Amino acid sequence: MRYYRVHTADMAWITKQPRGLFTAVGKLVDEKLLSEKEEKDYWKNREYFERILPVPPFYAQGNPEGAITWFKDTKEGKRIFHEMSFYRRMAEKYGIKLFLSECKEPPGKAVYEDEFQIAVTEQKDDVKITVRELPWPIRKISENDIQECVELIRRSFKTVADQFGFTEENAPRFTTFATEAGRLWWQMNEEHRPMYGYYRDGRPVGYYSLLLQDKGECELNNLCVDPAYRHQSIGEELLLDAFVRARELDCRKMNIGIVEENTVLREWYENYGFVHTKAEKLDSFPFTCGYMEKDLQ
Repeated sequence: MRYYRVHTADMAWITKQPRGLFTAVGKLVDEKLLSEKEEKDYWKNREYFERILPVPPFYAQGNPEGAITWFKDTKEGKRIFHEMSFYRRMAEKYGIKLFLSECKEPPGKAVYEDEFQIAVTEQKDDVKITVRELPWPIRKISENDIQECVELIRRSFKTVADQFGFTEENAPRFTTFATEAGRLWWQMNEEHRPMYGYYRDGRPVGYYSLLLQDKGECELNNLCVDPAYRHQSIGEELLLDAFVRARELDCRKMNIGIVEENTVLREWYENYGFVHTKAEKLDSFPFTCGYMEKDLQ
């Protein structure tokens, strides 16, 4: 089992350990440093985490033993890590340097545990804990990034085209063939889509955009990861970041279209709560279009 904490460099008064991310951003709110919009988003995110994340009972008593909570490398624990995006963005914006501590065994005496987390006291000196800086990798793309994002999208969706035999002749409107700079420029400047990239070494290696729709809905478009950077949880981090940002935009439902025959991709989205709603065969594509949706509330 792997355990991890996201924290700052400064020490918390009660625990005498590095201050956790949630507490650090809560201090920004207490000190009235966030904008009105950011503070509104803070309470939305806090309400969400209070709903899904169990609160260890010792917090209601003021945490008298100074217990430290570590997340677990479970499906539930990893989900929390990726859904911290609002908090990580606020830390980045307001100059709070974040670190990720990790270890392979409980780092102290366990006083509480659930499927998401473990709380410990009396930290063990013989447990190896690795610590590394944790910069925020996802940011809004600019016009200067458009051409790189076009090439990224075309590379990413080319693997799907090759897998299912799509070509520019039989599927000219498929993403890898139809995406070009003018199209992304229109989406950015005329449709005003939120568009985000996952950056490594100053360049985007992952991407997604959101099309805001009526009735509190949005559509997730072109979520992709450069083939050279796959299997590093980048797609998961982008998807969960999209959930967070969509909720901040008051979206209650997210829609997505996929290649129906791509059962691996369909199962991947289902693992994150998407429900398949219908399939439709269009004359303009040599494949069936599948449609999925997720309740974001």
